[in-house]
Amino acid sequence: MRLGRVTVGGRKGNPEPRIFTPPLVELTPETSLGFEAIEFCESFLGLELRPWQKFVLIHGLELDMRTVPGSDVFDEETPDRRLYDYRFRQVLVLVARQNGKTVVMDLLGLWRLFSDGASEILSTAQNLSNAERSLRDAFKMASRNPTLARYLPYRNERGNWVPYMRQANGSNQIELSTVPPGLENVLDISGAMPSWYVIAAGGAGRSFSADLAMLDELREHKKSDMWDAIEPTTRERPRNQIWAFSNAGDVRSVVLRRLRNNALKAIEEDDTAKEKLCLMEWSAEPERSIFDPEGYYEANPSLGWGNSTTEDMAAIARAALDPEDEEADESSFRTEYLCQWVESLEPGKFTTAQWEALADPLGGLPEDAEIHVGIDLSLEARKANIAVAFERPDGYWHVEVVASRAGFSWVPDWLNARRGSWFDGVVGLQSTGNAPATVLVPLLDEAGIEVAEWRGAAMTGSVLAYTSAIRDGLVRHPGRAPGSEVPTLLETSALGVKDRKLGDVALWDRDKSTGDAAPFIATNVAWWMGHRVEEKPTSAYADEEWQEEELDAELEDEDGGMLIF
Repeated sequence: MRLGRVTVGGRKGNPEPRIFTPPLVELTPETSLGFEAIEFCESFLGLELRPWQKFVLIHGLELDMRTVPGSDVFDEETPDRRLYDYRFRQVLVLVARQNGKTVVMDLLGLWRLFSDGASEILSTAQNLSNAERSLRDAFKMASRNPTLARYLPYRNERGNWVPYMRQANGSNQIELSTVPPGLENVLDISGAMPSWYVIAAGGAGRSFSADLAMLDELREHKKSDMWDAIEPTTRERPRNQIWAFSNAGDVRSVVLRRLRNNALKAIEEDDTAKEKLCLMEWSAEPERSIFDPEGYYEANPSLGWGNSTTEDMAAIARAALDPEDEEADESSFRTEYLCQWVESLEPGKFTTAQWEALADPLGGLPEDAEIHVGIDLSLEARKANIAVAFERPDGYWHVEVVASRAGFSWVPDWLNARRGSWFDGVVGLQSTGNAPATVLVPLLDEAGIEVAEWRGAAMTGSVLAYTSAIRDGLVRHPGRAPGSEVPTLLETSALGVKDRKLGDVALWDRDKSTGDAAPFIATNVAWWMGHRVEEKPTSAYADEEWQEEELDAELEDEDGGMLIF
C-alpha cells in the first residue's frame, strides 16, 4: 500500500519512508491490524494521525496470513492463542526528531492494552523520566474517554472518584481494573490484570514477560544489555512484538546499528519473505546537503503539518556550522534533523566528505603490483585485521582490509595460504610495548613469516605522513558496494579514529576513537610498509637527544594511547 504525498495546504513531509521492508501482501483491513489501531485512535482518543504515523501502524502490524482464518494460506493447526499473529517480531522506526513518534508509541500501547488483548506491556527509554512522561500522557488520553476510563482503577480524591495510575516498585503503571469484553483470555493463571510498565535501562526487564515491548531512543544504547534483557521476555508470548524508535545514531549505537544493518541487507538482497524484522526509515539521501529542502521532506514526514517550515530547518542548519571553522562538523544536524547515519557524533580525524572522496574500487590487483601487508589487533586481541597497500597504475596508493576475524590464531595460516601469489612473506605490525599485536609475533615466527617492526619514530612519522596523504587525496580505498547503505568495516573505523599528542608527535588513540580503530590502523601499517626505508635513518630528534628507545618506553607506559594497552 502506498500513501501518496499530501499536497493540500502546501507541500508536506513524505508520508512513505525512503527505506522500508516491503509487505508480502496488499495491506488492507483484512491483512493488517494497523487499520484497527488507527480507528481506535480516531474513535476513542479523538486523534487524527498524520499519514506517516498511519504508514507505521499499517506496515508494522501486518498479519502473518498463515494465522488468519479464511486466508488462502491459513494453517489449520494454528493454536487459538496465535490466531491473527503478526508477521514481524521486531519493528524498527527511524525518523528525525520532533515528528511525533511518541504519539505512535502511546497509541500502540493503549490499543494493544484496551483492544488487542496484550496482558503485559513494557516501555523504556535511556532517560527514565521521558518514558514515565510518555506513560502519563497515554494514561491521560485513556482517562479522558468515558469508555476506556471504565476499565481503569478509581480512587477518591477531594471528594471525587477519579481514575489513577497504580505504583509498582516506585514507578507508575497503567493497570486495568477490569478486562474489556472479549479479552478475558488475557488473564494469566494468577489472574493479574493487563498492565503497562515503565522499566529502567539495564537488566530491569529480566523479571517480566511481555506481549509488547517498546524502546525509545535506541541510538543511545551503547551496550546491548537492555536489548538482551528485554528480547527474551517476549519470546514465549503469543503475538509478541518489540518496537524500537529512534533517530539515526553513530557507530557506538550498537543495537540500532546491528538491527538496521540486518534489515538493510535483507532489503538489498530482496530476501524479506521470511524476515521477522521490519525497518521503516525516514531519512535524507546520503549525498544531500544539509541545506537541501528535499532532505528535510525525506526525513521529517511531519514537516508542513505543524509549525516547522523548511526555512526553520535551513536556519537550524546554518546555526550548526561555524563559518570560521573550515572543518566544522555537521554530524549532529544530520542525525537529529536528517536522520542520516554518521560514524560519530564527535568529530574524528577525517570527515565523511574526505573519506568518500577517496573511494575508487579496482577490478582486481594491478599486474606486477608489489603488495604490502599490515596487521593490527583490536583491544584485548579480540579481532585481527589484515590490510594491504600497493601503488596503483595511476600513482595513487590503494589500501583496504582484506581479512577481519575474531581471535588471531588464524592469521599465520591465512597468510601462508597466499604465499607465492601476492604475499611475499613479510608483514608489518607493532611488536613492542603492550600492543595487542605483540601476541602474534611468536606465531608468525613459527610460521616462517618475517615481521617488520612498526615502532618508535617509524610509527609516529608514518601516522603523520599517512594522515597527510589521506587529506591530500593521495590514497584510495574500495568504498561501499554500489547502492549499499551499509558502511564498510574500514569506513566505520576511519571515520571514528582519533589521534593524540605525545610530546611533538602524534599517535592513534584507541581509547578515544569511536568504535574499533584497528582496521584503519592496519591500513596505516600496510601503507608504511610501502614507504619505509630499510636503512635506519638519522633521527630528526637527534639534536634533542630524543631516542627511539625512550619513545618505546613512553608508549609502553601510556594508558590511553596508541596501544591500549
